[in-house]
Amino acid sequence: MKSSAIGRREFLQAAAAAALSSKYLRGQSSPPRSIPTTNPAAKSPPLPKSLLTPNADFFIRNHFKTPTINEEKWTLEIDGAVTNPIKLSYSDLLLATSVRRPLTTECAGNLSGGAGVSTAIWSGLPLADLLKQAGIQAKATTIIFHGADAGDAEGMPPGTHYARAIPLDKAMDDSTLLAYEMNGAPLPPEHGFPLRALVSGWYGMDSVKWLTRIEVSQEPFQGYFQQQYYVALKANGDRQIITRMRVNSKFLRPIEAEEIRSQTYQIEGVAWAGEAKIAKVELRFDESSPWQPAELAQSPIPMVWTPWSFAWKIPQPRPYKIEVRATDDQGNSQPLSRDPDRKDDYELNTPHRIAVTSRP
Repeated sequence: MKSSAIGRREFLQAAAAAALSSKYLRGQSSPPRSIPTTNPAAKSPPLPKSLLTPNADFFIRNHFKTPTINEEKWTLEIDGAVTNPIKLSYSDLLLATSVRRPLTTECAGNLSGGAGVSTAIWSGLPLADLLKQAGIQAKATTIIFHGADAGDAEGMPPGTHYARAIPLDKAMDDSTLLAYEMNGAPLPPEHGFPLRALVSGWYGMDSVKWLTRIEVSQEPFQGYFQQQYYVALKANGDRQIITRMRVNSKFLRPIEAEEIRSQTYQIEGVAWAGEAKIAKVELRFDESSPWQPAELAQSPIPMVWTPWSFAWKIPQPRPYKIEVRATDDQGNSQPLSRDPDRKDDYELNTPHRIAVTSRP
């Protein structure tokens, strides 16, 4: 699959180069508007392969059945409050200069220590480049991503398509991408083929899959999945749309209920903080024991999880309750308990806690 995709892309690039050269010789001075142009991509920060989640293991959270999309018929439209509406084909995407970036994505409903967080290297186009080409009209404030997936559920209007909106300033950030490759391969169908949004540092529900339309709006978005889902609910009825990922961490080893038969053990895990950087990771081995600093394996960067480790010298054989918490460079730490005023099931970032037993 990978080799055929690369061959197709090289073929399209060669064909486009020949066609454009011919047009320039005839006096055309600029490329067609339908083929986006971007600045050459900066190299991705070094990221050990062990920190990447294979596509087959990357978490999946969808509201509806995965749509079947024919890449030859698929198009992406950018319209609404713009002066130059754009329609792009899949070939147009492959012809454009792309960027490659490692990004960590987390489900807003991921449990503490849960599997709903993964990291991949994504290839695609900065959304800002296309929005600039489309010409954003004055007073535009909102960018709405429309997906091809749709369905019915209790309380939901029939045939509702999945759609989410982000503020214009986040859409214009260089880190917000339209991705068509994941870890060097075309997007798997369940991850949004042929194109998905990647709203870096924000929870995964805003990274809409199976994109068909990007709408520029001068009004707040009132869509079903904007108003009824992914909202922080307070006991007094206050509601706030969830956006940025909160600081979080998890153990990779040991696992829950593991028996350890050695006097030393290398504990390992990852920590992430969305748009911020991880500043420190700490562990403790019972609620009454002090927090101890873990070692960060590399210099933390925004948008990507940071590996950490702790060389545990086990004082004596017995059961232990191990906790891990992270703090970001803005001073935000994982709360030791859930805010009792919260009445929703999102932003669950209390410390990951596991029980293990040391055996002689």
